[in-house]
Amino acid sequence: MFSNGFSLVGVLYPVFFVVVFALAVTLGVLLIRTLLWVIRALAAYTRERELRIDLLLAGDDDPDGPPAPDGPAI
Repeated sequence: MFSNGFSLVGVLYPVFFVVVFALAVTLGVLLIRTLLWVIRALAAYTRERELRIDLLLAGDDDPDGPPAPDGPAI
């Protein structure tokens, strides 16, 4: 009546959990990489804004700097 031999459910059950674990690890790695990419992009954007503000506040203190463009050359 009861079999102690090979069972398909006994094989598929651990395989299913190994596959689910691998997918969870893969999604976790992708999430962490995406968060690091976003943090790096926001840091670069913030640094660019800081430099622009610093340049705007600095004004034109360099008399030997390049002349301002007169307009579009056609």
